[in-house]
Amino acid sequence: MMRLWTRLGSIRRNPRHRTEASVLAALAVSLLISACGTGTSAEGDSQEIDRSGVLRVAGNVVPNNLDPHQSGNYTVDFPFLSPVYDRLTQVVSGPEIVPMLAEGWTFAEDGKSVDFRLRNDAVFHSGNPVDAEAVVASLDRSRDPQRSKVAARFAMVESVQAVDDRTVRIAVTRPALDLPSVLSTTEAAIVDMQAIAGGLDITREGAGSGPYTFDQVRPGDRITYLRNEGYWDPEAQKPARLELVGMPDDNSRLNAFRSGQVDAIKVDPDQYDELQSIVKQPGFELHEYPTVQSYVIYLDIGTPGLEDKRVRQALNYAIDRESINTGLLNGRCPPLTQPLPEGVDGHNGAASNRYPYDPDRARQLLREAGAPENLPVRVIYVASASPQQEMATAIQAQMREVGVDAQLMPIPAVDAQSTFRTGNYGLFNLFLASPLPGQTLMSNYLADFRFPTPPSPEFTETVMRSLDPSISDDERTQLYSKASGIAAEEAYAVFVCGAPTMVAYSTDTVGMNTLGHADFTSVVDVRYAGVTS
Repeated sequence: MMRLWTRLGSIRRNPRHRTEASVLAALAVSLLISACGTGTSAEGDSQEIDRSGVLRVAGNVVPNNLDPHQSGNYTVDFPFLSPVYDRLTQVVSGPEIVPMLAEGWTFAEDGKSVDFRLRNDAVFHSGNPVDAEAVVASLDRSRDPQRSKVAARFAMVESVQAVDDRTVRIAVTRPALDLPSVLSTTEAAIVDMQAIAGGLDITREGAGSGPYTFDQVRPGDRITYLRNEGYWDPEAQKPARLELVGMPDDNSRLNAFRSGQVDAIKVDPDQYDELQSIVKQPGFELHEYPTVQSYVIYLDIGTPGLEDKRVRQALNYAIDRESINTGLLNGRCPPLTQPLPEGVDGHNGAASNRYPYDPDRARQLLREAGAPENLPVRVIYVASASPQQEMATAIQAQMREVGVDAQLMPIPAVDAQSTFRTGNYGLFNLFLASPLPGQTLMSNYLADFRFPTPPSPEFTETVMRSLDPSISDDERTQLYSKASGIAAEEAYAVFVCGAPTMVAYSTDTVGMNTLGHADFTSVVDVRYAGVTS
């Protein structure tokens, strides 16, 4: 009889996460995932899944490189790579971290390692087994700066080893409650190293074990996929084919959705009003996920002129958030003045209105800090991206009113982050969220590619303490709140407004209102979504 080994590290945003759960909880999650395939429509009517159908979803950009370990932008690449590549863990609606290639995991008593027990029915598309040796080889590749562009994401990992054919032990250098979450991204995709050794070029072809295989790849335009027959989780591959389309132009996406060319689209806040005329018609729905992301100007606090927190605070007082929300974003982006929005565990109530619009206070702080007139601040934003371009122009005008020269620099998406990390820039972009609030704070402020100059030791210590699996949930929440308050007081960013993920879809689809990653980021993950007959 199989020993019931699993202790599932199931992690949720709200209600509070659990660091361990029983086998019964793991089985309950498995049943919950299966329920995603029952065929309940947006109206709640039971519909039959069309297993021979095609699901067509339009997003913004199609990646040019299909190698998950060479990812230049996780949020761009994930929707297109996730159908082909499994990971040890996955995010489902909640958000919650649950098993994928791993049946479950156990944190060591000292918190210095995590054992992942692998399922025994997973194989790569080539037919090669997904065993412990294969997982170790793939994770070693993702952690190797010579072979991977995402190695920095696994800085906490000290070693990966196979305990036996079905057990992988990952040793860590710090408390790593976030490790199962980190391993759920396509940056931690398990790739078929034997296929690569045989000469397969995974920048152009797939080497995964996921529910779909690449069919046709048209860089910059679209990717189509075919079902991987015999896959261990049939509910993750409801349609026979997927078609994921890149449409950077907002109007093109709306028109494609209106005309039925695609079944679902991701909606930007500035599209909300225009979309209403569509979703009021029979056959269309709009779902708004909780606000967990936000628009901010990331600041390099080591930039000359920005070292004094009073200057950074002045930039925050200069922003009329409500006018941006109502004038540009259809009221769908409520003002925010801290990194953790309301509703997220650790939201700091005292910092909820830390920076009301106050140009006079901004000017006073700039004088007190001895800032020069027309203080120059170089601000990168993604070229031609909407609504960022319109928002950046409005912010530039508001800063000019208090004597700050915001020099806008439109840069292509693939280069924006790498340019920012060289230092002495601001970056206007989405503040990325993760399933764990502590992980959100760490990935945005303790990684040099998003925050080139380190934050204060107090902030760093508080965030790292929150990732200790041994502390209580109440203590963890207090640490989240303390860290969010520090980030607000120290003005580590120019906070603008909270941005919910919105998805518009045909009522002939299922699962579009329970997309796992959409609970904490703007990524659309079509796993468990489908079409009806």
